[in-house]
Amino acid sequence: MDTVYNDETGGPFIQTFKFVNAGVLFAVYHQSKTAQTMKDGVDLLESVLGTELFRKYVHVLLTDRGAEFTAADAMEAGDGGTRRTRVFYCDPMQSGQKGSLENKHIELRYILPKGTDLKALGLTGQDALNLALSHVNSSPVEKLGGKSPLDLADFMFHDLYERLEAFGIHKIEKDKVILKPYLLKK
Repeated sequence: MDTVYNDETGGPFIQTFKFVNAGVLFAVYHQSKTAQTMKDGVDLLESVLGTELFRKYVHVLLTDRGAEFTAADAMEAGDGGTRRTRVFYCDPMQSGQKGSLENKHIELRYILPKGTDLKALGLTGQDALNLALSHVNSSPVEKLGGKSPLDLADFMFHDLYERLEAFGIHKIEKDKVILKPYLLKK
């Protein structure tokens, strides 16, 4: 789990999660970057997946030591205070310990480049973010034999794929994948 943003004061802020086995990037759009909003993002992920699938696929949340991730106990606890996951932190100055997530950020940054006004690019809410995620997750991956993370999820983790699709993250045909900032322009 991590956060992507360009403007520390005005956002938007994107809370990212990577389903490591499928290689799928999931993200939540936030207006602010606080411990509460990050906890709310974990709650949203659980509501999208449902409690059973959340516990199946989200055993651990590995994140950095950013101030927005200080509410580990709250993120770990589900309804009624039962533990739903575990939060672990990378060693200080070692964000590479969550390297596969950082690599997905590189792909997301093709659409949302650093130093740009994300809202002006068209990132104005969760629907626009889901469009970007659909394209990132539909991009063919060499390690997957030219298949995309969504192809893999559909084949091997179909229950997860169905929930992502219901949330608005859809497969894009390979020849229609766009990883450029103009994707979000309307």
